[in-house]
Amino acid sequence: MDDPGYVGPQPRLIQQLDDADPQSNTLQRQGDVVPQHSATEESRALLPQPSSSHPLPVDLLNKSLVFNLESEQAPQIGDTNIHTTGSVYNAPVHKHVTLVTVYQSPEQAHCLSQLPVTHYFDEETLPKLPATPPSSEQLQFSSQLPAQHSLYEETSPKLPSTSLSSAQRQRYAEQQPSTSTELHRKHEYVQSSTALMSLLKQRVEEIASEESSLADFANRPIPTVNLAIVSKPQQIDNEFQAEGHYRRKKELYKIPQSDITGEEMFNRAKETAQREAEWKFKKDNVKAKHDYIEKHGNVVGVVGQAGIGKTTTAKKWAMQGLRGELLGETSFFFYIVIRHINFEKKMTLLEFLLSSMSIEKDYSPEQEKVILNAICHDPNVVMILDGFDEAAIKSFSKSVPQPLLRSKSKAKNYLKHLAGGNLLPRARKIFTSRPTQLYKLHHTYRPRFIVQILGLTPTSQDELGRQICEDRYEDVQQKLEQNRNVFAYCYVPVNFILTLVYLMNYDGDVKFVSLTRVLAFTCGQYLKTNHLRGQEGELDKLAKLAYDAFLKMEIVFKLKAFEKAGIKESTAGAFTNTSVTKHGNLKLTILDGHKVRYFSHLIWQEFFAGFYLMMIMSLDEFEKVLEQLSDDRWEVVSKFVFGICDPSVFDQLEPLVPESSGEDWKQKKSLLLKFIQSKLKLSSEEEILQVCSWAHESNDPEIASSVASLLPDQLDFGGSSLLPVDYESLLFVIQHRAKPPKLSGNKDILQVCSWAHDSNDPEISSTVASLFPDELYLRDSSLLPVDYENLFYVIQHRAKPLKRLDLSRNEIGYTGGASLAPCLHNMEQLILIRCWIGSEGVEKLCGGVKKLTKPLKIFDLSCNKIGNRGAASLAPCLHNMEELILRGCEFGSVGVKKLCDGVKKLTKPLKKLALSRNKIGNTGAALLAPCLHNMEQLILEWCGITSEGVEKLCDGVKKLTKPLKILDLTDNKICNTGAALLAPCLHNMEELILIRCEIESEGVEKLCDGVKKLRKPMELLNLSGNQLTDKSANTLAQCVHNINLLEVWANDFTEVGENLIRSKSRGEVWF
Repeated sequence: MDDPGYVGPQPRLIQQLDDADPQSNTLQRQGDVVPQHSATEESRALLPQPSSSHPLPVDLLNKSLVFNLESEQAPQIGDTNIHTTGSVYNAPVHKHVTLVTVYQSPEQAHCLSQLPVTHYFDEETLPKLPATPPSSEQLQFSSQLPAQHSLYEETSPKLPSTSLSSAQRQRYAEQQPSTSTELHRKHEYVQSSTALMSLLKQRVEEIASEESSLADFANRPIPTVNLAIVSKPQQIDNEFQAEGHYRRKKELYKIPQSDITGEEMFNRAKETAQREAEWKFKKDNVKAKHDYIEKHGNVVGVVGQAGIGKTTTAKKWAMQGLRGELLGETSFFFYIVIRHINFEKKMTLLEFLLSSMSIEKDYSPEQEKVILNAICHDPNVVMILDGFDEAAIKSFSKSVPQPLLRSKSKAKNYLKHLAGGNLLPRARKIFTSRPTQLYKLHHTYRPRFIVQILGLTPTSQDELGRQICEDRYEDVQQKLEQNRNVFAYCYVPVNFILTLVYLMNYDGDVKFVSLTRVLAFTCGQYLKTNHLRGQEGELDKLAKLAYDAFLKMEIVFKLKAFEKAGIKESTAGAFTNTSVTKHGNLKLTILDGHKVRYFSHLIWQEFFAGFYLMMIMSLDEFEKVLEQLSDDRWEVVSKFVFGICDPSVFDQLEPLVPESSGEDWKQKKSLLLKFIQSKLKLSSEEEILQVCSWAHESNDPEIASSVASLLPDQLDFGGSSLLPVDYESLLFVIQHRAKPPKLSGNKDILQVCSWAHDSNDPEISSTVASLFPDELYLRDSSLLPVDYENLFYVIQHRAKPLKRLDLSRNEIGYTGGASLAPCLHNMEQLILIRCWIGSEGVEKLCGGVKKLTKPLKIFDLSCNKIGNRGAASLAPCLHNMEELILRGCEFGSVGVKKLCDGVKKLTKPLKKLALSRNKIGNTGAALLAPCLHNMEQLILEWCGITSEGVEKLCDGVKKLTKPLKILDLTDNKICNTGAALLAPCLHNMEELILIRCEIESEGVEKLCDGVKKLRKPMELLNLSGNQLTDKSANTLAQCVHNINLLEVWANDFTEVGENLIRSKSRGEVWF
């Protein structure tokens, strides 16, 4: 480590020293070592092992050292041990902790021989050095020099400043009668620190090696699989707070992926702390920044829901830390299981640290002082505090006073200040916890850097599954994927393992598997084992213990708690033993511990709490607690309560409780139904999903129907990232509702389609499709290829066609066109404006259109560059369209010719053909003229048509036996000539639209002449945007009585002209 307070292990340099010139006794340059005396062979054997990280100025053996303090070669702050068997003169003395270790006079050498371990010392620690070389009597002690040593405080006697005569040495010795005793005592303290380091590491290894409550009975080596770990942002928001046991969260909607490794955690923590320090403190406040980074950069929070693998991961990191693979070099290593801490007793910091690791050591105040000082200053102290959420703390949010190092305080004070970095800031600390408890922690104590364990990735699931199931894994995996209700929970390792074993051992129907079924079956199998025979009657007491502890938020039980519950020690011991299943060789414990016991996984405590409620609790008590079932903290327990409503589960559990009554069970189900119908309003997303999950877990049609009746007609989850299990539960309930509700949010629709497609289940897809509104608008939704693939897959399975599907302004492209083609039968109108569908995409779509048994009412491909080729592809399938809209599709007269060939063959006219904004010109108009009898509306906006093209169109209009409903020539420069040509044809048009066609008063006169001759009024004449004046107003006033709607906005009429037209009109006039 690059820390100035650290003295690391000393590699040997004996050979280097032996190779030096032993005869050299002259200073080569300023700061070199001066040879003075020789040492004995015995001293060579005792020579310490200096560090190679700071090479000596001159490699000499058996020499004293003399340093010029102004030389670069002199010992400096940060130098590691500099060893010699002689004297050192002018050795530097620093005012703060330094790494320089020197051996000086014989008296000092004797003192140092009593202190064999790494040490820290300051100005007060060093004795005064002699001003002259030591005498020969002093040098005889140099052979006493030991290996690496430590100093702390006043460990060396004060020495006189001159050479000593025999009389002086005697007087000096008389003045120091207690030095030897004091040094021996200090030596014992240092030995205690060294022994404690070793003991801690041994205990950490024992804890990290403890067998899991779920293990392989055959003792096959099953390596730990990697879990997905992601870094959390510094700011913890309300969404993070909501993440508890099986809470919904967006990270798990997608496959869990890691973005950080264990090796990177503390580096990232320091980076986070450094960024915060930059904006918290002024630029020149270097010390405050350093302290802040040290305080918060050495704390990492690790969160995850119960059973996700926090403890397993922490133990893995502990083993890696002991081997130096994860955290580098370590000295004091603590692995603290927080549920083992006594939160009632006041204790010193050292007592807190040791008692939590079940280490009982009595240290004197002086010993404790030495050890604590070492722990405080050593940057290689590591602490893993596992299970912060299991702390017996009533209020996580309250601040507490910071405890003094050597005073007694309560455990909660130590725990909070360790988490906040206020206590032992140099020690690296890892806290594991459920998210909710970490969020509730007062902000001054909450770790600034947090990582979250998301659970098993598909790869790690596969690895673990093959280890457990071996050659049966493929079959078991298939069953598991068919049961998405429980599969959704299998990113949690404990759930995954129990479910695999259930599927390997359960002989009944596995079409529906719930988490309650898995635990009920496992519990039944466990109680059938030899060591639990005769203990079946004790299960109700264990369940009562679990329920009472759940109410009190307790998870650790002393022997008195078992005695109070009436549970014998033999019974508790039996549940701590293991059972073996037929297949899978599962070794399982429900309780762990000896003097202090706890459920091996919190899920067992919550299961037994639900078990007590449904199978044991009286009806009166049950009715009183119903109100609490909807509370967040009861989420898992409530799920198990409804899960036990499953008749299959009740059949498994009933034999385990002799006093249980089927009649009571039925009455409790009735109370639950009454509670759902009278107390729950289902006004929020959370309530809807929670109650649907209850109904699904129950697998009970009556409960599902009751919940379904409460669902609103419109469901809007605001685009929240729901888990697959949420959709599974929701659909289970909807299937029991006569008329399914509708999803109103586009993001909700896309998410549920993703889940349905993943299921590859036509029945699920059909139910999901029934949730769509009749008209589905997904304009500008930034759809990805995976989104529209999921959507189109679901639409294929819709029982009733969509009235309208609008996907405009989404990049559907060729692949989207290909995916959309098979589901065209399930929609009446398809709007694909600006969807980047080219001619190839149109070809794919036309393949689907040709197969339709009922025509599309509207097919809109506007603003897609389909070109002449795309138009040609559409021609053969026009019979399966009622309206074809091709605005701005970049085809010309060649494309029009192909379309006209198709129109001519129609046995039933097109209701609408819109070719606006395509450069078809007069040629295209001429091609369209013979086809007008086979269309009702022709829209030719901005097509480059002049009076010449109008003339061709009019030839076709004149021949019609049935009038065109609409002819739209907007933004074509037909001018007065074109208007004059249209006038004789007005009897064969119901609506004529001539917006911005450069028609003047002369053209208006011609049109009005035609209108006057009509036997039946025109429905619409639109002359807007032609800059008409009051002169034209006089003309229009003469014929407006024969027009139901006249639109003349954006012209130059005065108020007089407008009033004149209005006065003559029998219909509507829009200015």
